[in-house]
Amino acid sequence: MKVIMLNKINQLSDNLKSSLGLVSLTIVIFFTFFVLNIFYGPDKNAELKIAEQKKVQEKANEFIATLPRGVLTFYESAKGQRLSPDEYKIVCNNTKIITQRAIMGANITDSKAFNLYTANGGTTGKYSVTWDEKKNKCFAKFTVKPLQGSSKSVTVEGEALGFLKTSIDTRVYFIKNF
Repeated sequence: MKVIMLNKINQLSDNLKSSLGLVSLTIVIFFTFFVLNIFYGPDKNAELKIAEQKKVQEKANEFIATLPRGVLTFYESAKGQRLSPDEYKIVCNNTKIITQRAIMGANITDSKAFNLYTANGGTTGKYSVTWDEKKNKCFAKFTVKPLQGSSKSVTVEGEALGFLKTSIDTRVYFIKNF
């Protein structure tokens, strides 16, 4: 039976054999992606997650809009408003900018960063503000750009202890990096 089938296949023209091979390969590829889509397809709860994230972001934006302009801290201070731990987390997660004052203050305690910062005209590169769930603290990080013709940069990282609320957004106001 196998011999008869092989003889019939051998009698087919080369063009027909190539076409059958291409069709069978296409079917295998289609079937493979069909099976993968069933097991690893799009997340069915993605829309719910996105809607939930939007609600959280709207709530945070509403809270930040109610804060007074000026300095915001989470510790006792004569200057500015004291935030609760939950408010501190919300402000941290919605802050993306580091003020010039915070950069200068952090650079004073890091002599390499200070020297590079003053030598290159006070320019910084990348910066970020992130909330650390394990430590329950906010951290700010920035990179001082290298001098022209050099690739040596300095990264400064520390705890964000204070924020500055402007009419537009919130910014890191004080970085403890020692």
